[in-house]
Amino acid sequence: MKQLSAFIKSARFAEVSILLGFPMIGLFFAFKSADQLVSIPVFLFAAAIFSLFTAIYAFNGLSGTEDDKHNSRLADLAGKRRSFIVTLAVSLVLSLILFFMIKPVLAAFSAVSFLLWCVYSFPKKGFKYRPVLGTMIHFFGQIIHFLMGYTAIAPLDKGSAAASVYFALLFSAGHINHELIDHDADEKAGTRTGAVRFGVKTWEKLSFALFTLAALYISVLSAIEKELLPMWLPFIIAGIIHITFKICKFKKVSVQAKFLEERLFYRILYFVAGIVFIAAKIFDFSKFIK
Repeated sequence: MKQLSAFIKSARFAEVSILLGFPMIGLFFAFKSADQLVSIPVFLFAAAIFSLFTAIYAFNGLSGTEDDKHNSRLADLAGKRRSFIVTLAVSLVLSLILFFMIKPVLAAFSAVSFLLWCVYSFPKKGFKYRPVLGTMIHFFGQIIHFLMGYTAIAPLDKGSAAASVYFALLFSAGHINHELIDHDADEKAGTRTGAVRFGVKTWEKLSFALFTLAALYISVLSAIEKELLPMWLPFIIAGIIHITFKICKFKKVSVQAKFLEERLFYRILYFVAGIVFIAAKIFDFSKFIK
């Protein structure tokens, strides 16, 4: 039982599950009929992307075993090096096999994704310890994840590339908020994240700017491609609500509790937007505005 508990903690399934939303949105963006959603490639993709993210988080945990001792959120993961190694090896091999079974190009995408996150998490020298560079990894990594979901059932095109930028902006803004959450622990551990290097207030403003840019980007994209408006509308509304929330909370003292509260708020908000987006695709809401 203790070994199972150690495996579950090292796999960080809760965080992996949240990250799944981005590539799965890519998949839902690509499908043309509901029949595609109950196909073998989709089920294989869900298992493969879950395994890939589990491997990524396991490497992240393995690389940060020393730093995590200073982080109250992650302190219980300290001393689980063996569990991280086992989780990493099993999950990575499984993901590569499953992706190759769907399309060989997905196995290549997954290898690039894993290498990117290794560059981010590598102990003491990774981009995690370099201001701004860590956020760039999140941006480009998320583009890859979205396109992986899309290419699982459809060929890549300009529309999928344009859509991936929106979710990459959201993910990058969320990463900045994550750095704000861990500011005190990172500073204590000597980790020079952007929040530590440039200060909480500056990084909080950057978070606001990126979330705002994401909302503006998707609004412009919808104006250019009007047939996509019914699908993108949930995210446009979510963006407006989130920006309003940030403005109302901006004068509140910038402490960890504030950023944790915002993270919970926007996770629920964009999750709901994603569900409405999926419903709009399945039931083709666009026919009601033609």
